[in-house]
Amino acid sequence: GRLVPRRGGLPVTVTPLIGITGRRRQGGDLARLLPFQGELDIDVYFASYGRQVTAAGGIPVLIPRDGGPEVVSRLDGLVLSGGADIDPALYAPDEDPSLSKVEPGRDSHELAILDAAAEHGTPVLGICRGIQVLNVHAGGTLCQHVPDHANFAGSGEDRLHQVRFEAGSVPEALYGPQINVNSLHHQTLAHLGEGVRAVGWSTGGSATEDVVEAIEAEGDRVLGVQWHPEMLPGADPAFAWLIDRTGR
Repeated sequence: GRLVPRRGGLPVTVTPLIGITGRRRQGGDLARLLPFQGELDIDVYFASYGRQVTAAGGIPVLIPRDGGPEVVSRLDGLVLSGGADIDPALYAPDEDPSLSKVEPGRDSHELAILDAAAEHGTPVLGICRGIQVLNVHAGGTLCQHVPDHANFAGSGEDRLHQVRFEAGSVPEALYGPQINVNSLHHQTLAHLGEGVRAVGWSTGGSATEDVVEAIEAEGDRVLGVQWHPEMLPGADPAFAWLIDRTGR
């Protein structure tokens, strides 16, 4: 936790508040709702993100789509969660026919959230889509389709390939020289944005070799990973890294 002054006494420890972005759906996408609820908006979050934040010592705070970027000033850290493809209009002149469904409104919402995080110096962990949003926010681009890289038919716990890390990087300190990971993405980073540094690459197994799988940016304030650590068993050290950065 972080220490904050208390009037007339010693500082007290405050558990960090960690914002988590999510998806927007309609009630009709879910079962067992009343008929009239089918047309209502629902903000959806996978509970595994919150569990990892809690296990690392934080309090998960779900950021609704209608919550503006000013919410960041009340948060200590931020998790950009996974999801659908980013609209290629943000980084490319043409759309690949293999593009999956985008999430209208999510891109602009998360880019504004990142603007606010940069302004306030809020640490950020980007996961899967999240690493891609971080790169696009910095002016980078994406490969819109990388065949045979993902495993959408299996379990989120299936470890399909390895990621090797740069010596001395943040993920190398967290995981060691390499880690076996799941793979649930068909897009990858292409041109890196300003200030974005690649520190992890795919290798072995079913992987397309040397795809960027981990990045750092803005010193030690921003970390992005292309796999889904929240789906793998046990407490993941990337979330502990995020909590640790909130006290700096």
